[in-house]
Amino acid sequence: MPRARPLDIFIVAEQFRYAGKLATIIPPLVSTNPAAAPALAFARNLHMPTASMVCAAFALELYFKCLIRMGRKSFAREHDLAKLFRLVGRRNRVIIKRYWHDNSANVLAYIEREYQISDRPVPKVDFDFVLSASKDAFVVMRYIYEPGLKPDTGWLADVIVEAARRTILDKHPDWERAHQTSPLPEASFQSTTPS
Repeated sequence: MPRARPLDIFIVAEQFRYAGKLATIIPPLVSTNPAAAPALAFARNLHMPTASMVCAAFALELYFKCLIRMGRKSFAREHDLAKLFRLVGRRNRVIIKRYWHDNSANVLAYIEREYQISDRPVPKVDFDFVLSASKDAFVVMRYIYEPGLKPDTGWLADVIVEAARRTILDKHPDWERAHQTSPLPEASFQSTTPS
């Protein structure tokens, strides 16, 4: 099986990152300004946190795989983000951790607030805690309706997604404009919600 090119992995990662962001941004946008995008009126009351988190988790998996390939290493079929992170080159791991440290105030506040609400002692929250809690999010969040989430698991790694992406783009700024050109889908669905 031929090894995937890092750019090809990056392009797919970008699609899932943007899909996750759109799942979060579109419903409130359409709710507050329905005229902004009439074709999206059906999304007015949609709340898609699970879809957004699954897309973000898969994007991070692919960004890590892109970084691994940039380092000319290979990877197995693996979704565990902690295992994939260990395969990323040391220099890139340091850059990602530094970015996370510099941009993690919101996630730290969120975790502290959630632990206080649940009346549990607040753990030491650092990069490793966040990555460990999020490591299986792609698999677990897709099936959240089955067993639910175990304590200290789920998705907390949005800042890590941005850190991995930024690390790639610092080396290849031209990749930010790269897009998949084929196959391009045709819309085969219609809104079933009255507008």
